[in-house]
Amino acid sequence: MPCRGRECRRWLISWPLFRRRTLVDPGATGYSMLLRAFRPYLVTADRAQAVVSPAYDSMGSVERVAFARDHPDNYINTMRAPDDFPPGQSPTSAQLLQHNVDRLQALLSDSSFVPIATDALFVYRLSVAGHQQTGVVGEVPVAEYQDGNIKKHEGTRGEHEKHLCRYLDVVGASSSPISLAYRDPGGIEDRVSALTHLDPELDFVLPDGVRQQLWQVTDPEHIAALVVAFQSVPAAYLADGHHRSAAAVHHAASRRRDRGGASGPWDYLVVALFPATQLRVLSFNRCVKDLGGLAPADFLQRLAVDFTVEPVTEAAAASMPGERGQFLMLLDGQTYSLTLAAPATTVDPVAGLDVSVLQDRVLQPLLGISDARNDPRLDYVPGGSGLDGLRKRCDDGWQVGFVCFPTSLDELMMVSDAGQVMPPKSTCFEPKPCSGLFLRLS
Repeated sequence: MPCRGRECRRWLISWPLFRRRTLVDPGATGYSMLLRAFRPYLVTADRAQAVVSPAYDSMGSVERVAFARDHPDNYINTMRAPDDFPPGQSPTSAQLLQHNVDRLQALLSDSSFVPIATDALFVYRLSVAGHQQTGVVGEVPVAEYQDGNIKKHEGTRGEHEKHLCRYLDVVGASSSPISLAYRDPGGIEDRVSALTHLDPELDFVLPDGVRQQLWQVTDPEHIAALVVAFQSVPAAYLADGHHRSAAAVHHAASRRRDRGGASGPWDYLVVALFPATQLRVLSFNRCVKDLGGLAPADFLQRLAVDFTVEPVTEAAAASMPGERGQFLMLLDGQTYSLTLAAPATTVDPVAGLDVSVLQDRVLQPLLGISDARNDPRLDYVPGGSGLDGLRKRCDDGWQVGFVCFPTSLDELMMVSDAGQVMPPKSTCFEPKPCSGLFLRLS
């Protein structure tokens, strides 16, 4: 018997296995995670290496274009977007969407994916460079995001939301699980780990070096146990997928409107739930095109009002920044450490973030960047590319680069719990769930 959120609770209580287990009353806690099993398509083992794509936004637009060209059978070719093309050179929205539909149909026609015959949850493990995180993939209601039970920490751009919603409306495919972090109230990690003792259904390494392992959970008893266990999770936090979550809300409303209020898969988000203790948070580094008319010497002098500015060697820079309030800066081929002279003292969880300090004390007042989301003079470099990635961007014509100390999971949760949002690109979670492993059609 399939387990479907609240509708299965009476059924669960009737099971001998759960008669001595206390089910969480949503009215008592204010929130009870409604995880449910689902029936996606799954990439076949012999096609996984060719089809599965690194996370869409783990690559820049230039990288995505090259990757799509070099890997014609890859799922990335079903997700082409206007951002992949230089200004004025993008196909029309209708042409792009039709291209994505055609590529998806080609993957379905050549048996790259097979439908799962019964309701399932999935244990999903990502491993890279000594790091490992193991989560559970399933569905949760879109309403949980609307009601604030799935907590966000970033704002979203309306234009990007509309593009993703249109993609869902026309292409009708969800393949990139939204990454959620949770605090384990006790026992979930052990229960999930116990399900990985058998050989995985899929086990392969992507070109980015991330090992992907997947265990399919179809036993109703195991599914029910996970559903019950997650009911005790007090909150879920968006780690990655803010725009996809917001777009899913609009898509669900559109589908219900077109179908006379009928419910369906569009009412659920495909999510990957990871313990917060297992997630790796890196910084998003910043680079600025110019100094806003300042000479480098004048810029350094103005920085010295709020920071201790010191040149550092390349060897020393490799382990910096080492604490909150410390930054690295690349300027004219020289690397500097910036240490906040008077540490920020504020109870505001956003104002105290290092990314906020950089914005409020450097980018806005000294370089004239007041709109950190849309100013074309400011760009972001994922922390996974390291200092070398930022240095390359500076070598390519960006005049100054900054490295922030990573925002912690605790800081993220404090901001989310306060109902606030961080500055753009405050966190960089790596590795991220990939695309083209699961496929849910709506």
